[in-house]
Amino acid sequence: MATSKIKTIKATLRKAIDYIINPAKTDNGRLIFSHGCSVETADIEMQLTAKRGTGRGDRIAYHLMQSFSPEDEITPEKALELGIEFARKVTGGNHEFVITTHIDKDHIHNHIIFNSVDYVNHRKYHSDKKDKYRIRDINDEICLENNLSVLPKYDAKRKTKYENTHKNEELGWRKKLKTALDSAIRTSATFDDFLLAMELEGYEIKTGKHISFRAPGQKRFIRSKSIGEDYIEEAIRKRIENGEKDITPETEPITEHAAEADAISHQKTKTISKEKRTFFQKRINLLVDISKNIKAQQSKGYEQALVRSNINTLVKTMNFLIEHKLTTSDDFQVYDEGKRAEYSLCRKDIKMIENELLDLSEKIKFTQNYKKNASVFYESKRTGDAEFIQSHEEQIILFKASEIYFKRKQLNPKELNLSEMFERYKELKAEKSVLQKRGSSIKRELNELETIEKNIADALNLDIGKKEEHQQNDAFYKENER
Repeated sequence: MATSKIKTIKATLRKAIDYIINPAKTDNGRLIFSHGCSVETADIEMQLTAKRGTGRGDRIAYHLMQSFSPEDEITPEKALELGIEFARKVTGGNHEFVITTHIDKDHIHNHIIFNSVDYVNHRKYHSDKKDKYRIRDINDEICLENNLSVLPKYDAKRKTKYENTHKNEELGWRKKLKTALDSAIRTSATFDDFLLAMELEGYEIKTGKHISFRAPGQKRFIRSKSIGEDYIEEAIRKRIENGEKDITPETEPITEHAAEADAISHQKTKTISKEKRTFFQKRINLLVDISKNIKAQQSKGYEQALVRSNINTLVKTMNFLIEHKLTTSDDFQVYDEGKRAEYSLCRKDIKMIENELLDLSEKIKFTQNYKKNASVFYESKRTGDAEFIQSHEEQIILFKASEIYFKRKQLNPKELNLSEMFERYKELKAEKSVLQKRGSSIKRELNELETIEKNIADALNLDIGKKEEHQQNDAFYKENER
């Protein structure tokens, strides 16, 4: 199974680089690649970049490892290619890194050492407990795209936002209710949807002059108006109707102790875009098997809430089929395959742009170093003054590293125009942003298609992917034409 892990380097950077570029492990140095630096002077270049860093800390660099299963059919060359993609996605492509593929074990694996500071904005790489999950997600995505095995999905170690919010027992019932209300308002298209969302969160609801809520295990109901003016029934209805999902910073805090937390929360709050609101309103959930739901067996109110939720889900499922004129199983399959092909092409376009950005950012860096330090280098050669050379050692090293790069790439630095490269870089970033938005939209629809397919199969106890059952399934689609 493909695995990944990361550790910090606080000293002996040169020693770490020498270990990973060992010729005995890298097919006599054939399986080595560097970005933003020359292998020969990588440690010095990284340290010079780190000196310009805006962050603090004693982490010089990071050592990232990527291993592949012995059972996977992967060549060393392909492993190196995937390792470069892995390093680029983890670092964003703006950190110097050296990557090598080791073939001395029974399994092929990559070693990546990257600078703790990026060479574009000179910002520190932020690594925390969540970073290992992000890195693993990136590695899993790359491996799955290339038909390589990955480890089973983790679950116990990563908490959901809801669990993290409710983990601290010091949070009062009001604080929990405020969080639940905001979440329900954010994802609801109507007030009825909002009530259903609150019921599905486990809240009992009491209506009347004032709407009140009681969480599981809570003794008394809490009036939503006691949280603030933005939570009275009229205000909730207005927020849902107008799409104003987030409250303003002027909202009065729930308690004195929560004031500081609320202030921070308000500062981070952003208005949800029209596109996201539409997505939340039209999102199709999976049908729930009420007969196997434990909470439904324990609570009649919760059972009724699930029934309403399933009805709403089936209505949305049928509306989608009608809207896209999917009247037969074949229509659905063709539409689904078309979307998958469109997503695949979009991903390929993004990868091409990312590779060009990677090459361009490196070329810009070395061109800048070459032009900035050329006069110092040639002056040192002309004079041969040891004192001058010593006092300008860093500039001379950067110039020599640039020369190595241009020789390797067979480029003439005097013919390169920095202004044109910066303009091209800006254009590529804009193109990538457009493609990523398009890709995200297609991906959401593909996930929705999977949900719809499962809902139809669960509703009719059929598998619409099987051709021999298409005739039976078509009856469901044709219902939508009536």
